[in-house]
Amino acid sequence: MSIPDRVAVIGAGEIGSGWAALFAAHGSHVRLLDPARRAIDRARSALDCARRIGVGGDTKPGSIRISRTLAGALDGAGWVQESLPESEALKRGALAAMDDALADGAIVASSTSAMLASTLGKDRPFADRFLIAHPLQPVYAVRIVELCASPETSADTMSRAVDVLRALGREPVVVRGELPGLVANRLTAALLREAFELVAAGAVTADELDAIVARGVATGWTAAGALGTEAVGAGAGGLALFVERFADPLAEIWRSLAQWTELDDARRAALLARFAEMRASDGRDECEWAETLARIERSAGG
Repeated sequence: MSIPDRVAVIGAGEIGSGWAALFAAHGSHVRLLDPARRAIDRARSALDCARRIGVGGDTKPGSIRISRTLAGALDGAGWVQESLPESEALKRGALAAMDDALADGAIVASSTSAMLASTLGKDRPFADRFLIAHPLQPVYAVRIVELCASPETSADTMSRAVDVLRALGREPVVVRGELPGLVANRLTAALLREAFELVAAGAVTADELDAIVARGVATGWTAAGALGTEAVGAGAGGLALFVERFADPLAEIWRSLAQWTELDDARRAALLARFAEMRASDGRDECEWAETLARIERSAGG
């Protein structure tokens, strides 16, 4: 399946705007459905950023326009990307409204970071064409996209979705089995829990923790991934030797890790106080961030 000529994006926040920019950079004509006044400006700004870092190459960009109705957005769209806020009622309501307006064969994908395809697609007549396509941010700058099917999603739909994303220059990873948060968010949640615990307890400042990650452990992760980094460190024995050698030390650390499953008031207050001490980093320009990620990817040989 080639890149669709017409694409609908439902919800044009940071993620939806990024999807719009990605498709438009590769020549698609995108219709946005979002009531926010800034939706079209945000999406077109994202397209400018995408082109600035080389997304789409020499392809003539497509267009991004606002649609005032769902039917108008869906008209002729071969790919529909739902990127509404993380509310099951909101997402299911929007998907239900698509029942009679979808083009034949259109793929419907949700950007959800926590919900299941089987939950969102339940009772939809297009359930066989529905899946989760979860990107990272900015969508057009990070190549990995996680795909996850429900039991009703057809193999043909998954195959076509993989083909489209590859044509868009992405690296789709099909997650087998439905997992809340898929893989990226589960890893992030695990790391953030321990990061929050260390910062709240005063073991390190927030800035020091970020330095340890960004200029320490993550340098190896960028080059080889979390598992690949340990395989390199273990030498010729690889991960098998690593597991044998470090099973007991790891168990000792695991027993000491944070185990809580929600932030209580005391820990939340401690975190907010620590975060107030961080160097100014909020409000980073998305284009600058995208350019930074593109440089890192190039330096890592991506």
